[in-house]
Amino acid sequence: MNRRRLLAALSAPAALGLALGATQVAHAQVGSTLDEVKKRGTLRAGVRTEVPGFGIVDEAGKIVGFDIDIATEVAARLGAKVELVPVTAATRVPLLQQGRIDLIAATLTHYRARDQVIDFSIGYFWTGQKLMVKKTSSIKSLADMAGKRAGTTVGAGVVENLKKVQPKATTQTFEGYPEAFLAMQRGLVDAVVADVIILAGLRANSPSPSDYVIVGESVGGGDYGIGLRENDSKWRDAVNFALQDIWRDGSWDKIYGRWIGPGTKLNLEKSEINFSMILWD
Repeated sequence: MNRRRLLAALSAPAALGLALGATQVAHAQVGSTLDEVKKRGTLRAGVRTEVPGFGIVDEAGKIVGFDIDIATEVAARLGAKVELVPVTAATRVPLLQQGRIDLIAATLTHYRARDQVIDFSIGYFWTGQKLMVKKTSSIKSLADMAGKRAGTTVGAGVVENLKKVQPKATTQTFEGYPEAFLAMQRGLVDAVVADVIILAGLRANSPSPSDYVIVGESVGGGDYGIGLRENDSKWRDAVNFALQDIWRDGSWDKIYGRWIGPGTKLNLEKSEINFSMILWD
């Protein structure tokens, strides 16, 4: 969600406080985030806690998932420990701008609108965006969504993407994807629209996965990137080099195999997401 739409959704006093807080932090920041992380010895990573495969709270109360392992690897390669800070789609960018976290590793798709307010690493994952409906639904394509309701999470870029390809559909936002999925199960919305990888996780963790199908043409999609504060090339380079090393030495494949690949709940072959990281010599 870009900053303009976020501020519009808040009350005027709250918006003013958010803007002033972000400005004060920006003025207080001296040097690169890389230097701050190394001095602190801890990297504060904003992560999701409700996205199966990428960031969830396990039975022991621990936050685990693909994004958590990526953030942990980045921190380790920079000589730091990772501190996990729970974020949502709506809070992740403001928390980064306010200096409360050092980076966002939270299924953050790289959009031009977002790039106007924060910087991004190179992509470390790719996913398309589609609809998921009940198997008994008459919805088979985007055309069938005319006059229908799609549920997703607050701050998701897919909201604007759906409007572009099917303006006759309405979108209802929820705090998280599980809430949107529950609304669809109860008939409060007709479909859930999200990244395919997120839809696959929601379906896999439901009591009856075969009751739900992913349908229709792609609404959009793109790379997941790590979100970084603006104009800190030293920090961006360090994160990019760490991501490339994670790919080169096989750590990315191990993390993928642990959370996304064959034998996991998501059970996706690497070839199915058609992703390859950008590498520099």
